[in-house]
Amino acid sequence: MEKGDVKCKLKDLESKKPYDVSQEEFKEVLNVVRQEMSFLIRNNIPPLPKWYERWFLIFCYLHEEKKNLSDLEIKGLYKRFFEEIEENKSLTKDIKEKLDNIAKQVDSTLKKAIRQIENYDKSIEKSSKNIEKTSEELLSDLIVSQIKEVLGELQKIKEQNEKLRYKMSKYHEEIQQLREELRVAKTEAEIDFLTAIPNRRRFMRALEDFLKDFREKGYIFSLIILDIDDFKKINDTYGHLAGDEVLKDVASVLKFYLRANTIIGRIGGEEFAVLLPGVDIEKAKSVAERIRNVIKNRKVHVGDIVINPRASLGVTQVKKGDTIKTIIKRADMALYRAKSKGKNRVEVEV
Repeated sequence: MEKGDVKCKLKDLESKKPYDVSQEEFKEVLNVVRQEMSFLIRNNIPPLPKWYERWFLIFCYLHEEKKNLSDLEIKGLYKRFFEEIEENKSLTKDIKEKLDNIAKQVDSTLKKAIRQIENYDKSIEKSSKNIEKTSEELLSDLIVSQIKEVLGELQKIKEQNEKLRYKMSKYHEEIQQLREELRVAKTEAEIDFLTAIPNRRRFMRALEDFLKDFREKGYIFSLIILDIDDFKKINDTYGHLAGDEVLKDVASVLKFYLRANTIIGRIGGEEFAVLLPGVDIEKAKSVAERIRNVIKNRKVHVGDIVINPRASLGVTQVKKGDTIKTIIKRADMALYRAKSKGKNRVEVEV
């Protein structure tokens, strides 16, 4: 797979010969294809080979897991597995410069090698003409001399080729190292290093995508903002390492107790956010209550210390004319109300 782990048993049929596929297997594949094509047509997605294959895996997964999701939820799955494949936005300036320098070095070396080979070709051609001329006179010592000259030129070419191969090998090693640096840079640019969930930058990009889908397609979603209660007190009482363990534990709750297509992120120090595609405000409130209850019953062990965290949550649903600023402001208002009413509670702002 290119990214993630999209489970699709039907993909194993590719190893079979066409006439070995059973009638039942054929019908199953056809059913997946029908659902996929219907989705692509509804959403104006051209069924080009690469896109078609990826969407087939998504619909195969939905078929085999017997999941019935909305178009927006299906898009969420696609983004989860494939959205980062062609992105290069997180390249740092330093790495870009390294790539440019390597490209220039490769180009310069290749041009130099081509010029050298052209010069040697002219020399070899000249020597060949001399051999033809002297061979007619049967002057063996001259012929031997010309042959040695040709062999000398060929040896020079061989030596230059060896140097070129060595340089290209070093460039290749450096490119491999840069690829690893790019991978790490991309991860660090979008994943929170402590909790291993999307950071504010990546979450806000996802929120912008959700708003765009709402404006263009009418796909609803809800936003939850969660803040750990009395987090400063936890840090002051037990130390920052204990606070870090609480943050990691809350992140694990969000990762393991929410649906696969839900987008989560750490957007501040002790503040987290959740995007629920296709979920209205009433269902979102229920989700928030479930999260609050799970966190309330957690026991975070830090050595001999046991911490019982609590969290307040603000909930809102997207509405016409929303921007990132307006929808976050409503969720923040609900969160503030939850804090002011005693904490460890869920409040809604419509």
